[in-house]
Amino acid sequence: MSRPLRHTAVVFDGLWSAARRTRRALRGYATVDRFAARGTGFTFDPDGVYTYETIEVGSGVDLGYRPILIAARSRIRIGDHVMFGPEVTVRGGNHKVDQVGVPMTAAAKGAGDDDLDRGVTIGDDVWVGTRAVILSGVTVGRGAVVGAGAVVTRSVPPYAIVAGNPARVIRLRWPVGTIAEHERRLYPPDRRLTPAELAALTRFDGTAEAGSAADDGAGRSSGRREQMASATQAAGDSSQCPDM
Repeated sequence: MSRPLRHTAVVFDGLWSAARRTRRALRGYATVDRFAARGTGFTFDPDGVYTYETIEVGSGVDLGYRPILIAARSRIRIGDHVMFGPEVTVRGGNHKVDQVGVPMTAAAKGAGDDDLDRGVTIGDDVWVGTRAVILSGVTVGRGAVVGAGAVVTRSVPPYAIVAGNPARVIRLRWPVGTIAEHERRLYPPDRRLTPAELAALTRFDGTAEAGSAADDGAGRSSGRREQMASATQAAGDSSQCPDM
């Protein structure tokens, strides 16, 4: 390629890129107020696909590159400090597939079909990886991580790392005692996981990287009881909590 032609190509590419950025910015300004609710520090790709009026988003949220968030008859609720990787899909509803003698494209929903449109709730401090799919009826618990490419068909416990198709719990982000301490530092007493909710997480502690893999079964059980006692005490002791 000759130098004048290369120069022309560079100039044209710069102008094209500037025009694309301008178009995206204008589209963002034009559509951001269509969301049902949004907090501060909200970032979204204006070229994504959204049923804006059924989507509620908290503060400090980044929906990533080209997501698809669709909930025609339900709601998608996203908490604070949530980040999406590229091309995440969240579907708040489902199709009717059990109507005999009717094509699925023509199957109409009626009374008793509310279970097909259960919506999706994503808690605070969640990371959803590239091209993950979250389906209707799912709640992704606070602090969870959804691995890239995961297909989430059932609810995700708080602070769990899930992956696969269908998604399953790989491990917790931390041992339960550390989760309780994280909660104590980050949330006021009335927003922390309850002792019962922390206790429910102990069933996943065997997959957590808590240094217990080398212990025998009795040692693990004893360690979990001590850890749970510590976690419960930390969750219930509001006197150690800074004012928030």
